[in-house]
Amino acid sequence: MKLAELASALGGAVEGDGEIEITGVAGLEEAGPADVSFLSNRRYAALFKSSRAGAVLVSRQEPAHGRVVVRCDDPYLAFARALALFHPRPAFVAEVAPQAVALGQVDGARLMPFAYVGEGAVVGEGTLLHPFAYVGKGARVGRDCVLMAGSVVMDGCVVGDRVVLNPGAVVGGEGFGFVPTREGLVKIPQTGRAVVQDDVEIGANSCVDRAAMGDTVVGRGTKTDNLVQVGHAAEIGPHNVMVAYSGVAGSTRTGTGVTLAARATVLGHLDVGSGVTVGAMSMVTHDVPVGERRSGIPAMEHRDWLRVATLLKELPELFKRVKKLEDSG
Repeated sequence: MKLAELASALGGAVEGDGEIEITGVAGLEEAGPADVSFLSNRRYAALFKSSRAGAVLVSRQEPAHGRVVVRCDDPYLAFARALALFHPRPAFVAEVAPQAVALGQVDGARLMPFAYVGEGAVVGEGTLLHPFAYVGKGARVGRDCVLMAGSVVMDGCVVGDRVVLNPGAVVGGEGFGFVPTREGLVKIPQTGRAVVQDDVEIGANSCVDRAAMGDTVVGRGTKTDNLVQVGHAAEIGPHNVMVAYSGVAGSTRTGTGVTLAARATVLGHLDVGSGVTVGAMSMVTHDVPVGERRSGIPAMEHRDWLRVATLLKELPELFKRVKKLEDSG
């Protein structure tokens, strides 16, 4: 499309030649004259100047340096929307492939070959099940969802509308509950459900375990990266972000807008307040008040952790000085 048309669709304003024909979206380094790119991080300012891109999505304040630009309120968001324009989802066709198994209600859904829907299950209109996606007995999946290859919704579990399960994601696997005895571990039956609310995306090979009793809940709008664990009876609040390898143990509750960076861990039976950010590879061992930033093992207030991390490299020299004082005393 013409650059001016693209800018209009993105809510931006062209500065330069709006008649440039744009055929795709690419990064600053890879883009060519027919591509639109974006600049949302000042670290890439040098690439912005040297890029071969036909046009670049930039903020309202960014200097153009003689380039054709599209000024946007949020260049990163505009980039995401531009990608969606140039890579639209294929037209949806409701059908059940002959190789699929549909024992439940699937009216208006699409089941690709080898997808499975169990007895008493309901799959909403506009939902797509890729090959080998599994919806168990009595489970419910909402409208306009995408269950990718190998994703699983176990018996009796609930998935809301517009949910995306990436390959290998499991909703409703057995919670990790055992009673230790002299003879060994005795399994606690996991009789509860896992509930994934609207507009959630679960990353590849991530797990939301069912509860022993009651529900494990992932709140609306939450996004998990790959290889993320949500333990039994945990309650993940709305619009949380859980980055790769992060995990929340059983019966812990998080508020709205919590971010767990890569490999962050929250132990069980805790309350994590809204707006909390937990740094990469940190371990939360106590309740966290609203809005705090925590880092380290055990996790502490972020500024305290920065001071501790700075002092760590001085410990060997400090040890030598203390040893010298002890020897001289």
